Amino acid sequence: MVLINSKYEILQLLGEGTFGKIYEGINTLTNELIAIKIQKTLFVNILKNEANMYNRCKNIKGIPKLRNYGVQDNYNYLILDKLGNSLENIKDSNCDNKIDLRNVLLIGLQIINILESIHNIGIIHRDIKPDNILCGIDKNKNKYYLIDFGISRYYINNDGIHNKLISNKKPLGTINYISLNVQNGIEASRRDDLESVGYILIYCLKGSLPWQNVSGNNKEDRYNNVFQLKQSITLIELCKDIPFEFVIFMDYCRKLNYDEKPNYNYLKQLLINLSNLYNYNISDLCN
Repeated sequence: MVLINSKYEILQLLGEGTFGKIYEGINTLTNELIAIKIQKTLFVNILKNEANMYNRCKNIKGIPKLRNYGVQDNYNYLILDKLGNSLENIKDSNCDNKIDLRNVLLIGLQIINILESIHNIGIIHRDIKPDNILCGIDKNKNKYYLIDFGISRYYINNDGIHNKLISNKKPLGTINYISLNVQNGIEASRRDDLESVGYILIYCLKGSLPWQNVSGNNKEDRYNNVFQLKQSITLIELCKDIPFEFVIFMDYCRKLNYDEKPNYNYLKQLLINLSNLYNYNISDLCN
């Protein structure tokens, strides 16, 4: 049995990415289930940045609690609250490979609330995707959480001044969900987190995005092909067969200026209006 920090035992692998792996674990002193994220120290220390971001966001609803961070046996580790399935898992488990409108609205409202809170303390997430949105467990099963702050950063400096727009940057994030501006090499800002949310809501409702299976001769070629399709397809076509409010949502996000503060209430009201139209009564689950 391998113990991390003398008390956290690894139970099973939950997933892995470019910079590390995440496991289900248990606190052997309290028998609480936890999540353990591990990264070899030879990599750029993404987990250190992530730990700092979790600490900064510790009072925000919808962000899992950071239990511990450290280094052991040439590995960096991060200990977090154990959560439930990701949106990707939830969507894949449904027979039609979609999520119904009621739950999509619930997800959207909660994630916009979370983003508004982290943006208000100067942080942008930069990798909003279905794998990084998890549901809670037990009494919190209707609550959604945002995880994976490894490439998150501050968009304002110590004086509260917004970072300057930089172009010709290598795009960061997950290709299917990053904004047009980020994919075009423009530094991410608050607007780009929200555009990513829009793509996720459309993806959950429709089951897929038009550029999802686009290929290329290499990674760069595929990126370019996805960008061309993402740029050329109209929002009307992108949102075909789903409520028009999602066209308005995407159009608003895309028209925001680089350093403009988004009107979060406007975006939330679009989703609330849809909820009221269908008598979903989900407002009590979004606070």
